[in-house]
Amino acid sequence: MQRGYQAAIDLAGRVLSARDPGEICARTGAVQKGGEYFVPWFGEDRAVLSGNPIEQVLWLHYLTSEGTHPPTGRLIAYREVPGAGFYAVKFEARAVKPLVKHFGLKPEDLCKAGMALGGRPYPAGDGAVTIRPLPRLPVTYIVWKGDDELDAAGSILFDETAIGWLPAEDLAVLACLGTYRLIRAYE
Repeated sequence: MQRGYQAAIDLAGRVLSARDPGEICARTGAVQKGGEYFVPWFGEDRAVLSGNPIEQVLWLHYLTSEGTHPPTGRLIAYREVPGAGFYAVKFEARAVKPLVKHFGLKPEDLCKAGMALGGRPYPAGDGAVTIRPLPRLPVTYIVWKGDDELDAAGSILFDETAIGWLPAEDLAVLACLGTYRLIRAYE
């Protein structure tokens, strides 16, 4: 598994080094200092090569993406992302279900956790927040409270421009990491 990450890191690193740093920084919101890229990650500047292999792959894919559009505010479900069908079950199990399990009884806590991560409330469900794991990639987390008749439910939505920034698999990982960041932010 580590070899797969290392191969992805090496390939993306080669692509990144062949591009104009000024254009990359202007397009993505990253900064370059001393030849190293720093990416705002959940509101905290992180050196691209300082993260764990999963983070490094996400950051490098983000920096080398063809994304150019700022968020539009039009939200899409994960199933609307090209190529998402293959990952949909894992996305639900790894990102949405833990979100609902943790915040389903107290959706207001989702907003508090999101605001601790620099997010802002979103007007949906019984509790919802939009956070920016990466500068051009807002992700919206929504929870509906359960009761005697209905189980709690949740959804994770992406700005429609997300498909230009990361592929489906990376968006699933990003949402999952966001879920666990939200859970840790309120524990």
